[in-house]
Amino acid sequence: MASKTLVPIDLADMETSAKVLAAGVDHAKQQKSNLVVMTVVPNMVTGVDFRYAIRGEMGGSEDYDLKAIVQDTLDRLNEVLADQLPKGMKAETIVRHGSVYEEILEAADDIKADQIVIGAHRPQLADYLLGPNTARVVRHAKCSVNVVRL
Repeated sequence: MASKTLVPIDLADMETSAKVLAAGVDHAKQQKSNLVVMTVVPNMVTGVDFRYAIRGEMGGSEDYDLKAIVQDTLDRLNEVLADQLPKGMKAETIVRHGSVYEEILEAADDIKADQIVIGAHRPQLADYLLGPNTARVVRHAKCSVNVVRL
């Protein structure tokens, strides 16, 4: 069975996600593992939350259809990968909805990931009080986690 490298990215922050994806690609090549790139549609209250979380856009409130949001997110993820992955490299994609760190951990278990490559920014005070998603993934993952400092 081939090994798998899971790379969670934030579609609303492609500047940093591009760095994480590049590190994940390098790791997958070095380990000769299959690349799995995922993103999570966070729990939300309005359509504004969706647009900001997935596209970095702001706008008026609107009703949302979760199925359509997940499909739009998958389409966006595939666009990003078509642009960012080296020519000829393929990646499996996963889009989940829910708590970011819980969905990352669950996806890692589901695909039997050997490694998670995830980004982390310099912590701010709120991160110490609430705990960022990356810290939770590092603490609870059953596989190795490579943290890319952003």
